[in-house]
Amino acid sequence: MGRKALRALVLSGALAAGVGLVGVSAASALIPDSGYSSGYTGRTGAANSTDPSVFKSATVNGLRVRLGPGVGHPILGLIYKAQPVQVIKSARDRTGQEWDEVMLQTDSAGGLPGGCVGWVTEEYLY
Repeated sequence: MGRKALRALVLSGALAAGVGLVGVSAASALIPDSGYSSGYTGRTGAANSTDPSVFKSATVNGLRVRLGPGVGHPILGLIYKAQPVQVIKSARDRTGQEWDEVMLQTDSAGGLPGGCVGWVTEEYLY
């Protein structure tokens, strides 16, 4: 089995596991962020999505997750190459750059817990 095929298989399994954890009753839940001490007060947990089946992954290491769509918003933490995220919605900033509001499916080595919701530039997601 080639390296790409193995990577796709592992990523598919991780995404499938994440999808199974998001139930109907959690679709609009807001879970408080307990135990994360960076001062992040944003929401975590499942959020309403127009298409909950849209999952993407980061294409770069150190992709900044922000509080809002645009570089003027504070950085919450970082995600790394192949980290799976669920796309909640998209928006353009005042410069026309496309941003996705995403929910992390796993804890990030960049300091964010799984379930964290923030914004990343769409340019670095696949």
